[in-house]
Amino acid sequence: MRFSEFLNTGNELESVIVNTLQNLRGDADEQGQTAEISFDALTQIIKNTGYPTFNYNLFKSIYDQGTALKNVVDDFDQEKIILKTEKQAEKDPAMNRDNIGSTDTVKKMAKSAMNRRR
Repeated sequence: MRFSEFLNTGNELESVIVNTLQNLRGDADEQGQTAEISFDALTQIIKNTGYPTFNYNLFKSIYDQGTALKNVVDDFDQEKIILKTEKQAEKDPAMNRDNIGSTDTVKKMAKSAMNRRR
């Protein structure tokens, strides 16, 4: 086998991983939920598709080298992979600020407390 054939296998593996994770993400988006998968479960799925040497280090190197996986994965470690979903994006809304001026109120309260001490 030539070295270039191993490179193509890496691209195929990346494609299989991305497609698998996109399917999970699509299901989660349809149900309005966040999505995560254990790394062991993903390993078993990938091994069932014909890639017996799949492991965390290989996943990490594919993630670091390409952009396709970064578009699907929000965070990962050796235990689980958290996917980017619509629900995940909504979880961190912009900060809601009130019109009262909270910092001014705190300053007034502190000044009032200091005046009572005198």
